[in-house]
Amino acid sequence: MASNAAVSRLGEGDAEGGAPRGHTEAAPHHKVNYILIFVVLIILTVVTVAVAFKRFHDEWINLGIALLVASVKALLVARYFMHLKFEGKLIKLTLIFPILLCVIMIAALIPDIVAEKTGKTAVEDYNKPVPTNAAPAAAH
Repeated sequence: MASNAAVSRLGEGDAEGGAPRGHTEAAPHHKVNYILIFVVLIILTVVTVAVAFKRFHDEWINLGIALLVASVKALLVARYFMHLKFEGKLIKLTLIFPILLCVIMIAALIPDIVAEKTGKTAVEDYNKPVPTNAAPAAAH
């Protein structure tokens, strides 16, 4: 009788030989057209290479197109090849911090990229010599 009490306290599905717990059914299979996504990624890669060879006059346009194409490609890979489209809300919420960090890093690097391409930097203003013909400040 003591063994029956132990089984009833532990419940079903334990080491005592009860019924199995958890889900034993297979997850639903989602139909995804991987060939279409692959073709779209190839087309976006061609667009990236074309933009690299055909430079626009304004570097901001080149940068914007490159970031847009890269973002769309990353979204496609994450959603379909990494199967994030079919995940729950918790997994999607954990993506917010890395994406935010990535946006901050890209935004921090944009001035350096534009300065390198245009030859203009904000540091040049600080490196200019102070005019010597300026009157010295009066001491109080």
